[in-house]
Amino acid sequence: MFQEFYSHCRRSEYWKQDQRILLAISGGIDSMVLLNLMQTAAQKDQLKVAVAHIDHQLRKESVQEAAYLKDYCQEQGIPYYSKKWTALDKEKNTEARARKFRYDFFAEIMEKKNYTTLFTAHHNDDQAETVLMKLTRGSALSNLVGIRSRQPFGGGELIRPFLIFSKEQLEQFARKSEIVYFEDSSNQSDAYMRNRIRHQVVPVLKKENQQFLQHITNFSEQIELANELILSVINPKYDRWVEEIAEGWKIQLSELEKEKESIQTFFLVTLFQRTLVQKGVTVSQVHIQQFLSLLNQAAPQKSLDIEQGWQVIKEYDVAYLKKEQFDQGELLFYLKENEQVFLSEKEWIGLETAEKKIELPETIKNWEEYSLIISDQVSLPLTIRHRKNGDRISLTPDLTKRLNRLFIDQKIPNHIREQAWIILSGEGNIIWVPKFANSYLSIPKETDKIHYRLLYKINE
Repeated sequence: MFQEFYSHCRRSEYWKQDQRILLAISGGIDSMVLLNLMQTAAQKDQLKVAVAHIDHQLRKESVQEAAYLKDYCQEQGIPYYSKKWTALDKEKNTEARARKFRYDFFAEIMEKKNYTTLFTAHHNDDQAETVLMKLTRGSALSNLVGIRSRQPFGGGELIRPFLIFSKEQLEQFARKSEIVYFEDSSNQSDAYMRNRIRHQVVPVLKKENQQFLQHITNFSEQIELANELILSVINPKYDRWVEEIAEGWKIQLSELEKEKESIQTFFLVTLFQRTLVQKGVTVSQVHIQQFLSLLNQAAPQKSLDIEQGWQVIKEYDVAYLKKEQFDQGELLFYLKENEQVFLSEKEWIGLETAEKKIELPETIKNWEEYSLIISDQVSLPLTIRHRKNGDRISLTPDLTKRLNRLFIDQKIPNHIREQAWIILSGEGNIIWVPKFANSYLSIPKETDKIHYRLLYKINE
């Protein structure tokens, strides 16, 4: 078995002479076989191998297993690194959290001790279990690739050299070579989905077809090739249509809406995988279908809830992927002559007279400026707030219009409408909506002696 393993690794260029390799060793049969074979390979090619072990402290036996590994490595002259998982609550999402803890530790050791490669002992049965689990749960095409033989990790590479072997082959080699290993009792429990598939599903499929494991490997490889082809089409479109913004991401829809459903679907899969999935948000096939429906609806503005407060908000030819903004109460500001106020980190407003100009703060001097000359007959103080339902603006003596209709006519997206500021006179009449409209009530008459100037500056 060593010769097959060694030839496979050299042919795949998994290492070069004198390379520093970190081995993830749990103490179970698979990883102890990996340790045995890598010790032989290290002697042959002058490799520098080390062992990394995590004591999850989920079983009493784990203390003894860690002690054995430490003693074994000392006897063999192998560097040994270990860490205990000391989380207080280990009942929820145990597998995923334990896995993250392990791989964070492995990456840390690789960086600190200058190891370029991490080897794990995943084998062909693990591959089958992983693919079947993902099919059962319902995964996107790219996730069905299963366990990759190599991938970037921790500033170097993660390599799984045992994917060419079955569990049975490793067990046979361990018995023949009299390798000491520890059996994890939790592997016998059907409380975990992986164990149920391992005990109840995979054996049946192996009996049905002796080539089952090879077929799974072939399937995973074909999926990986198909995904590469898909991404070669989707990635250029993603780069053209998606822009990261402070609140999340902005997606241009005008071209996407014209594409075939196949392009739309894989674009959305890629979008979610490169955005929300990276933040630990679960995105299901149902969300993909809902987004497709949203995309192809005639309604100019719609929204879709995902998870953890994230939303898709469609506004005409643009969609935003961002967290829901919760109402924190009405914001009110007041202005008298020669006063100024910051409305937000990026917005400022001031009211000056013809006799006395406002001294602008240094930070806002290069911001974009909008101004409005208003009559001295406009009563003060001015009130500044966001719009409310029913707000109306007097455009002429004979024409008033609801602000909502004014925004619709100008095709202003909802999120911009919500952020727009409304300036009201002391009597409560709307005199200005900066950037969008002003009331005839603000227009000075020829008989007015004093004119005010409203200055609105924004860092867009």
